[in-house]
Amino acid sequence: MKDANPHEADYFRLRAEWLRFKNHVFDSNTELPTLAAVMDDVRRLMEERGSLGVVYLDLAAEPGSEAARGWQAYDELLRGFARALLSLKAEGGPLSPTDIVAVTSVRSDKFLIFMRAGEPGGIDAVSMDARARRLAEKLTDTLPGFLSSARSTPVPFHEGHAVMYRDPMLRAERSMHRALDEAMFMSLTQRTREDDRRLQGLDEIIGEEDVVTLYQPIVDLQTLDVLGHEVFSRGPAGGPFEDAERLFALAERTGRLLDLERLCRNRALDSALRHLRPGTKLFLNTSAPALADPSVSGDAFVRMVERQGLDHGDVVLEITERVALEERQAFRDTLRHLKREGFGIAIDDMGSGYSSLKALVEVEPDYLKFDISLVRDIDRSLIKRSLLETLVDLSSKIGAKVIAEGIEMEPELATLREMGVPLGQGRFLGPPVLVSTAETAAS
Repeated sequence: MKDANPHEADYFRLRAEWLRFKNHVFDSNTELPTLAAVMDDVRRLMEERGSLGVVYLDLAAEPGSEAARGWQAYDELLRGFARALLSLKAEGGPLSPTDIVAVTSVRSDKFLIFMRAGEPGGIDAVSMDARARRLAEKLTDTLPGFLSSARSTPVPFHEGHAVMYRDPMLRAERSMHRALDEAMFMSLTQRTREDDRRLQGLDEIIGEEDVVTLYQPIVDLQTLDVLGHEVFSRGPAGGPFEDAERLFALAERTGRLLDLERLCRNRALDSALRHLRPGTKLFLNTSAPALADPSVSGDAFVRMVERQGLDHGDVVLEITERVALEERQAFRDTLRHLKREGFGIAIDDMGSGYSSLKALVEVEPDYLKFDISLVRDIDRSLIKRSLLETLVDLSSKIGAKVIAEGIEMEPELATLREMGVPLGQGRFLGPPVLVSTAETAAS
């Protein structure tokens, strides 16, 4: 047997060491260096200029946003944010070509910009305030052009900034970290103030019952007949809670989710008979805490439905795939009680994570709703098509019907029809509409 070439062995050893090192200093998702990778460059610039500005941008402005959208969508958002930042490094822009853009660490959603002054005199606190404000304003304007067209709401981020000064009595690295601490504290203070304002706004929405109810049709993909409508709720138009994800995330984080869900559910049931044809189903989103609420899972909910003149079989409770998997033991009796009463059960966001199919079967769902991530561009993805075909076959065996969510293009609809997917919803078939116009839309 031929001995291994020692030069080849050295090459592969050095390459492995380099890749391990690179994984600590370079974020492959955003294609930006980490703080550790740029420390020498930052120190050199500070020694040349006497001072540097640092801007800290925290994209994790809303806890739970990654869990709500999925890590793939969040990674895509981070990539768009990085590209938008780099696009501002131009003559006449808020960043100069020599400014340094980095992330705090690999896979981080916190960005750093080290800004040098145009003249050797360095940068001071007053000019830094103005430059950071201009950067944040320009980034807010530029960012939508680097994000997926599916995102319709602004991307919130918190900004903090500080000035690093060269001090012969301090190590340069400690001077940098002190400035970073100051910038991070400013960002945290901004976030705390915004949270207080949002919490006050949420309490006003619940107290004044100021929610907006929308209906989106779920249709038979072959005939385009309307099977039912999913009900969505959001805050008043033009306000910070027009984004429903932001509204419900804050309510969950602050212990107000049940109050908000009761309000939204009552609005949906109150409007159903005025806006739905007889026999059309009403799909109601339901959280795990709501399943433990007697007004959803008990006789109070049954009486509420009957008081509105709705048949039990025309009301479908949607629970997420995560609840169906992680909470199924706690709520199995509740779900079985609701099914015995004739209510339908749908599992929402199938495919946003990946599930235990055995656990899903135990829930005995009537409908499986497949996440937009599986449906988007399915006409161009053999992998997505194969996966959905397998799940459609499984659904038929357990007696559940498949609903494809997020159909936005005609080729997607054509592919789903060809695959035999029975039901679907999405903007191509009909966008969510206010209840005042839902009756017209259903026609």
